[in-house]
Amino acid sequence: MDQDYSSLNVLVVDDQQHVRQWVRGVLGTLGVERVSEAKDGRSALQAVTEPGAAFDLILCDLRMPDMDGIETIRTMASMGLHAAVAILSVEDERVIETAGMLATLGGLNLVGMIPKPLTVEKLEPVLQRAREVVTPKMPVAPDIDVSELADAFATRQFEVYFQPQIQMGSGECLAAEAMVRWNHPRHGQLTSSTLLPIVERAPEHLAQFTTFTLREAIATCARWQSSGHDLRVAVNLSPRVLSQLDFPEMIERVTVEQNVLASNVTVEVAESTLTDDLAPVLDVAARLRIKGFRIALDDFTGRHSAVDELLKIPFNELKLDGTFVDGCSETASKRAVVEAGLALARSLKLTSVALGVAKRPDWNLLAELGCEAAQGQFVANPMVESGFTIWATQWMMHRR
Repeated sequence: MDQDYSSLNVLVVDDQQHVRQWVRGVLGTLGVERVSEAKDGRSALQAVTEPGAAFDLILCDLRMPDMDGIETIRTMASMGLHAAVAILSVEDERVIETAGMLATLGGLNLVGMIPKPLTVEKLEPVLQRAREVVTPKMPVAPDIDVSELADAFATRQFEVYFQPQIQMGSGECLAAEAMVRWNHPRHGQLTSSTLLPIVERAPEHLAQFTTFTLREAIATCARWQSSGHDLRVAVNLSPRVLSQLDFPEMIERVTVEQNVLASNVTVEVAESTLTDDLAPVLDVAARLRIKGFRIALDDFTGRHSAVDELLKIPFNELKLDGTFVDGCSETASKRAVVEAGLALARSLKLTSVALGVAKRPDWNLLAELGCEAAQGQFVANPMVESGFTIWATQWMMHRR
């Protein structure tokens, strides 16, 4: 064996213990020792929602009691898992191919469809592809014309994802940040960092995009409330919107329509987007607070101008930039920025939120330093609404 697969973390999902043991043995032959097992779909969902769960490859059977493999794959796709997935089954070849197609359509990284029994020869190509998924190439920003936005709205290419925010002391899920993604027909799924600059180049579509984001996010919050999940929703909007003096009335209308309290909605303002012309932003921010909305300073890095703005705008929350949070337990300079941000939040009586938490050591340090809340891969990736609901149910079960 020339390849080294020892770094891969694998989850085997099969209802038969002897099959799981056999698969573990084949994985061991190829040098994979970090193997977890799940006896059915529900056990698999519990495994992938554990804090810090980071499986590189999930080998999933199709024929299982209670929750079959297709249901399991569909649910994992809705939860935004980034793991590679391979189907392992005795079903007819056409059935396995159909299940594989469903996994791909759901957005999972399908790396193989393996008929049982598993062998080293069948598994090794799958491990090779799984390792490529773990270390993907850096994406190139696509060249998209603003004229494509009209068709995107007409054909409903935009979709809202939600990433949970966890209270570090209790482990309770407090809120979720709404993130719009563009399911582009040529370039695939585009995140907010790519999408927002395009929308900002098209003033004729900016109001339409803002209305879509607010309505989807706040309507989802209303559904959470009605189903017993007492969660806030945070919305990151274009800074141009936050300079429009009628914005407080606009967002208030949406909350009234959806019967959601203003205090359950947080408007996020990115540090990098604040301009020298703060007058309209101050006007809008103060009126949002008067109406009961929360305001968060997003991606705080601690630069001097950001501290000055923080003292002027009536924020409720300070969200630490994930660039400094990721690795803060290992790098002195990152830790210094995080400590300074947390100290500033305490002195101004702001809720502190760490972004981009991906590893257990960083989580532990943040808790030790008194950070109040966190979001990031260590907890969960952004998910569609249906996936978030399933994730939240699983997370509450872990907390009991």
